[in-house]
Amino acid sequence: MPSHSADPSMHQQQMYDLCQQYLHHLVQFQTTDGQMVDGIIDGIDREGVSVLVPAGEDQGTHTDFRYGGYGPYGGYPGYGYGYPRRFRRFRRQHFPYFLLASLLFPYFY
Repeated sequence: MPSHSADPSMHQQQMYDLCQQYLHHLVQFQTTDGQMVDGIIDGIDREGVSVLVPAGEDQGTHTDFRYGGYGPYGGYPGYGYGYPRRFRRFRRQHFPYFLLASLLFPYFY
């Protein structure tokens, strides 16, 4: 996808058009300082884009649910066998277009 061009207003219009095209899709942005941001485009306006960014990633603190050990039942595999039962939380963040270097790829399943 296009990166920074010489004209900032042209870059802003290109990012606006891309974000509008992928509204409500899971995408990956690269910021001007090199960070990668994964999230769902939730809203757009002329100043920037609102993105739902996943928060609270597990850092190896979950139990191996394939062999039981969930809750008070010990070896009972329980509901959702093989998967931890948790909900992912998302935080809404607003990114001005001038901070976005490129929209790398929308995710397709």
